[in-house]
Amino acid sequence: MITLKDSDAKEKETVLKDDASIYQKREKKSERQKFSEMKTFKDKANYFKMYYLKMVLAGVLIIALAIYFIYTVTSPKDKNLLRVAFVDYFFMDEVTEEMANDFVEAKNITLGEHEVVSFDGSTYQISGSGNFNAATIFSTHVMAKEIDIIIAPESSFTTYAFNGTISSLTELLPSDLYGKLSDRFFISKIRQENEPIEEATGEDYVLGIYLDHTPFWEKYGQSMQSKDRPVIGIIINDPNKELAIEFLRYVFE
Repeated sequence: MITLKDSDAKEKETVLKDDASIYQKREKKSERQKFSEMKTFKDKANYFKMYYLKMVLAGVLIIALAIYFIYTVTSPKDKNLLRVAFVDYFFMDEVTEEMANDFVEAKNITLGEHEVVSFDGSTYQISGSGNFNAATIFSTHVMAKEIDIIIAPESSFTTYAFNGTISSLTELLPSDLYGKLSDRFFISKIRQENEPIEEATGEDYVLGIYLDHTPFWEKYGQSMQSKDRPVIGIIINDPNKELAIEFLRYVFE
């Protein structure tokens, strides 16, 4: 086999010369150098937005969340000496504030720093609205021992009484108050296992007191549209039972 060699072959020429800028070794510039070489404020602003704005915003957000968390953990918390929850009744904040102030003044209660007596007249709108969130919030607050007293229409109160949410007043009330209020007692059974209320077989318990025709309800409850009688009761795991009983004395004086 014979190989032919083109002895006249010439070296192929390129369009670019050897000293063209594309072949020059480039010096890597720092971000500060790049930024300082920009001529106009607009160029610098666009460069900042493109490469740094998101990182700065993320950093600011992280710092803000850290500050909020530290403030939340370290700041003093209000301690509720008594918290009254209206279920399926709605009262404006200024009305519930007046309720609290009237009770504190009538009983000469001295509130320390970060101590409060509060009435909630708007959070627990549950029955008839299908408001699952409100029911969940109420149950959560009961389990967390954040509610001492419940005031509700009889139909709503019956549900919580039967489910074991309300304390029996038979042993809880002082004898003088028990005798005075005996004609106002709300009596109910407490659920045994999974029985419906219509088939309840357990004992009867004094779980609440009818609140209608009292000075308290005459003053604050006349605007309520419910046909049910209002009932007041003490939550079973209430940590402030002594002051809760004092509130009952105040209401029925």
